[in-house]
Order: sequence, then C-alpha cells, then structure tokens
Amino acid sequence: MKRRIAVAAIIALLVGLLAGYLLWGVRTQRQLNEVQGQMLVVQSDLKAAQDKIKALEAELRQERDRRQKLEEIVTKGRK
Repeated sequence: MKRRIAVAAIIALLVGLLAGYLLWGVRTQRQLNEVQGQMLVVQSDLKAAQDKIKALEAELRQERDRRQKLEEIVTKGRK
C-alpha cells in the first residue's frame, strides 16, 4: 500500500514537472515571438529612416550645388 502511494506520488510529481516544463517553454516561445516581431518593426522603421536620410542628403547635395553655382554667377557679375 505504501509502495503504491510512493509510486503514485513520484508519477504525479514527474507529470507535474513535465507539464510545468512544457508550459514554461510555451511562455518562453511566445515571448521570443513577440520580441522577434518587435525587432522586425524596428528594423523596418530603421530602414525607412535610412532611406529618408539618403533622400535628404541627396536633396542637400543638390541645394549646395545650386548655391555654389549662384555664388559663382554673383562673383562673376561683381568682377
């Protein structure tokens, strides 16, 4: 009788540990998926910001070229 109770207790303990381990793994996997999703959002935002910076740098370069040409025209007009 005591042996049956001990075996049943050990089996119940093992089942409980296994269930806890599985639930812990599911929770961890869910958190990893959330983090990966957030990383994808951040990466897309970063890519958009980098593209915007490149466009602004190109626009700035064009404006500097226009300004330099205008300064050359004004300088030639003064001479």
